[in-house]
Amino acid sequence: MATATAAGKARCVTCGKEKSTSRCDGCSQPFCYKHLGDHRQELNKQLDEIEVSRDLFRQTLTEQSAKPENQTLMKQINQWEQDSIAKIRQTANEARKLIMKHTTKYLTEIETKLNTLTKQLRESRAEDDFIEADLQRWNKQLTQMNNELDKPSTIKIQHALTPLINTIRINLSGNLSVLYF
Repeated sequence: MATATAAGKARCVTCGKEKSTSRCDGCSQPFCYKHLGDHRQELNKQLDEIEVSRDLFRQTLTEQSAKPENQTLMKQINQWEQDSIAKIRQTANEARKLIMKHTTKYLTEIETKLNTLTKQLRESRAEDDFIEADLQRWNKQLTQMNNELDKPSTIKIQHALTPLINTIRINLSGNLSVLYF
């Protein structure tokens, strides 16, 4: 802090000389008349910089108001959505490949059963050797093959208890809003 001399003059905070000074109301520092103007110019320069920053902020605010989808929070949600969809697609594609690999096996088994049934039907018709019980048995076999074709007993789709994607939640002023998956 500046000290007063015997003649009542203080030292200028800029040049350090004992001179008649004026104290800045903002920073409480003593400045000689020569440097008080410099100090005011520096304050004006800082005010100019604040106004430029304010103008840039105004422009950003106007742009975000015009296109709210460009806000950082909206971009985070969009990224979460894209990542989640990518995980789902990848998992679905892997599941499809696995099903396709094993589908061939059970289709071959059904084809074999159908060929056996076809042979039995042809032989029975050719020999005219069949009764109601045979018809019921063949009809039951055909129904079973149909069911097996629609819903193979050797392949099941199960849903895991662990979610594939992370949930997203929006916290508004300390209150958790609706939960989204």
